[in-house]
Amino acid sequence: MPNRNRYMQRANISTQGIPSQDSFLDEAFQGDYQGGLNLIYKGFARPGAPTSAPLWQIAKLTYDGNNNVTMIQWPLNDSGLASNAYEFIFDDRTSYTYQ
Repeated sequence: MPNRNRYMQRANISTQGIPSQDSFLDEAFQGDYQGGLNLIYKGFARPGAPTSAPLWQIAKLTYDGNNNVTMIQWPLNDSGLASNAYEFIFDDRTSYTYQ
């Protein structure tokens, strides 16, 4: 049976000089547990993206008393809308308003 999977490549729209990656699945991960066992903030970006650059997709996770994720919230962008775009600074994750 022939392989029908197609090779995919994401365009590099960054102006930060980050080289284009081979696959849309290639992402760097940053996690913040804030001293606990549960992941509170998760961030994804292109490999090589500095955590100080507005190139990150960030989410905030909320847990119940049994450590189950009960909510995933996205930061508000400059337009005041919750966004899962790669437009946030991971270093500033605690200063964003999440919805």
